[in-house]
Amino acid sequence: MTLPVDHIHNLDSYITNEGEAFEAPADKDSVNMDLWVPSELVSLHLVEPPVAPKRKWAELIPWILEDRLLQPIEEMHFVDCGQNAEGQIQVLVVSKLDLQNWQRIAQNSAAVAYAMYPDYLALPWEAGRISVGWRDGVCLVRYGAIEGFAATPEMSWSMIESLLKEDSGLKVSLSVPSVDLVPQALLEVADINDAELDWQFSSPPTQCNLLTGDYGRAFSVDALIAWVPVSVLAVATILLSIMYFDIANTNREQQINQLENNLTQGYSRLFKGRRPAANEVRFEAEKNIASLFEQRAGLNSQPVAGLTALDRLMSGCGCQLSALSLSENTIVMNIENGSALKKRKLNVPGYRVAITQQSGGDENAIEMRLTPVQTEADS
Repeated sequence: MTLPVDHIHNLDSYITNEGEAFEAPADKDSVNMDLWVPSELVSLHLVEPPVAPKRKWAELIPWILEDRLLQPIEEMHFVDCGQNAEGQIQVLVVSKLDLQNWQRIAQNSAAVAYAMYPDYLALPWEAGRISVGWRDGVCLVRYGAIEGFAATPEMSWSMIESLLKEDSGLKVSLSVPSVDLVPQALLEVADINDAELDWQFSSPPTQCNLLTGDYGRAFSVDALIAWVPVSVLAVATILLSIMYFDIANTNREQQINQLENNLTQGYSRLFKGRRPAANEVRFEAEKNIASLFEQRAGLNSQPVAGLTALDRLMSGCGCQLSALSLSENTIVMNIENGSALKKRKLNVPGYRVAITQQSGGDENAIEMRLTPVQTEADS
């Protein structure tokens, strides 16, 4: 989560005299912020890793630094910022009283401090370069990913010259309101500009947050209560979504069941026999359609096609079929009482019809031959 960031000195100008004296604004009116704090009240120490398990370093570091500090370690707050390239532990040390004062300033300014960082870390960092900024008569100096300090100009110039003596390859960038503030020796080697630090657009390194341990942000009761309606709304939204999807799934299942039932009923109306399951309808329908095509092909073959063609021709003639045979694709029929057929126009599409008198029979005994026209032409 990205929070607004500003310098704690800027918050002083936001304080109003509204409300009761010594009464902080309510949490609901506060703004969550990351804050830059004066680096001259924070010191950075490099410590060799103790010969002990890493989980115990936090307990041992204050005692290791006891001789370097002017105040009792019980009054100081220690922040482990990790190890540098040489393996040394980088520790930021700040007075607990200063932390409490900064938190009080933020609270009185309607701000909730989620994190605090030494303000020299707002300077840009580039390997091999010393960056110098200016804040209300104080020089901010940064010469490493975490290394830096804040001091008076006289002390800062002296310390920068010492750093240049240790490494002559270092470059220097100065952002000061006037070049008259810079010694001549530094003017000759430094890149100088009058740009001011933009506290609100600087990115703080999260590992250097001073508000750790007992000073970490804890949610107040008012803040928790303010989140209750949002939480209830979120839970209600989730429950309504679950109910919607459950109802939608039920309706979808009902629609699927209805479609499957319509599918099987439609099959039963078209084909006889056992009603198949919905997933078998396509296979069974294709099988029945293939069978119908086979039946149609059989009806169009000889001699069935010829007999079918005679159905209307012999309807109502009063004659009797006494014999039927197939000879070389020609249907031969012996018919008794066929006098009525002699009077009809014997026209069967696709066939040549021939009627002759049966040998040895009476005059109404005829022999009818149906020969397919195509077969006759082929022969």
